[in-house]
Amino acid sequence: MASLGPKIRQRRLELGMTQGQLAKGLVSASAISQIESDKINPSYKLLVQIAERLEVPLDFFLEEKEGYLEQTTSHKLAKTLIVAKEYANAVPILENLLSANGGNVDETELQLDLAICHLELREYSKAQDFLEKVMISALKHDLLVTYTIALHRLGRLFYEQHNISLAFHYWQKAHESLVEAEDKGEPIDLFVKAEIITNLAITHNHLGNYDRSSELFRDSLTLLHDTTNLHHLATNYLGLGKSYYGKKEYQLAEEYCKEAITIFKSLDNIAYSIKVKVNFAIIQGENGDPHAALETLYECLNEYKLHGFERHSANAHAEVAKLLVHLSRLGEAKAHIDSAITTSEPGSALRGECHYVRALWHHARGEQDAAIVDAKESMRLFLAVEAPQEYHKASLMLSDIYKSLGDYKSATLILEESQQAIQNYLKEKGYL
Repeated sequence: MASLGPKIRQRRLELGMTQGQLAKGLVSASAISQIESDKINPSYKLLVQIAERLEVPLDFFLEEKEGYLEQTTSHKLAKTLIVAKEYANAVPILENLLSANGGNVDETELQLDLAICHLELREYSKAQDFLEKVMISALKHDLLVTYTIALHRLGRLFYEQHNISLAFHYWQKAHESLVEAEDKGEPIDLFVKAEIITNLAITHNHLGNYDRSSELFRDSLTLLHDTTNLHHLATNYLGLGKSYYGKKEYQLAEEYCKEAITIFKSLDNIAYSIKVKVNFAIIQGENGDPHAALETLYECLNEYKLHGFERHSANAHAEVAKLLVHLSRLGEAKAHIDSAITTSEPGSALRGECHYVRALWHHARGEQDAAIVDAKESMRLFLAVEAPQEYHKASLMLSDIYKSLGDYKSATLILEESQQAIQNYLKEKGYL
């Protein structure tokens, strides 16, 4: 009895249909060729679509109907568990399917599903292993959309581990692959396209490329214009707020932050809406209204406490402390600095910001030795998490501290070292 691939080919030829005609709107013609040669197996959904296009019942293609349905039903169950965010329960089902798969379920799809589960469970090593296998298989079988999705997931994997350069690399490659897929007429989910563009914009923001980031955020918003994906819309508005803040266009930044706050509140995403409100307070301070900024930040801290989100409050505490130092209210600032350090994640950019603020506080109190220690630690952390803008900011502060001590040699040296470090970083990333 003929296997699945030759059966599809035989029926296609009976209808006088080309591989391109069968593939149109489903997959690439190359993928149909691979399926007909039994080099890859179609998913259950794709097989149903192929059967409809070839005008035959699904049973026509099934050599061992019972075994096929058992495995495809198991895969559907695993998919349902993934949608329900029960990733730990989906993993053993997918692993069993992968080890016992008789060709009834696409192996690459199983590997991608397992990668998604391990990524959500923060099992990064396992997720990376499966994603790399998916990439190899997708390239081998000319599955451009699958390859794009794998690149996108790898970008997220490295972003969550604070490896911004690799996240940028994979999201940039995903964006290039996305453009190639569109040029070839291969369908890709609208929300996946928007998410790739948004994530690439986020990394450009992180690297200080604000013109490019604002352009990408707008591209993503255009894609989402007629959708109801409010969370993604709000994320883009927040990104635009940060982009314009970086470009010192504070009025536009404030407008986009307000849009983001409104949407996040409508979604009852309380913790995130408070975070956006903190960004709005920062802009108020930059606009020369520190008292209004403090009032907004105190509201944020009260809301964090009210809703049990104190663990998210580090940035608000750090910004309050910074404003209090600016207003020479040093006694009040100390408690907020301590709270910021306690609630921030070790090794993160936010922890670097906490050390930066504490250095400002020590400097204002005339405790220059302690200020130098904190300034150096903030520089170290900013460099480690690839935050060049913040690193430069901290180096300027350290130089000012040395100048206040009359140590102009060290002040000049730290600026030279900072400039060299940033140039080396930009060269590594291909910007210079």
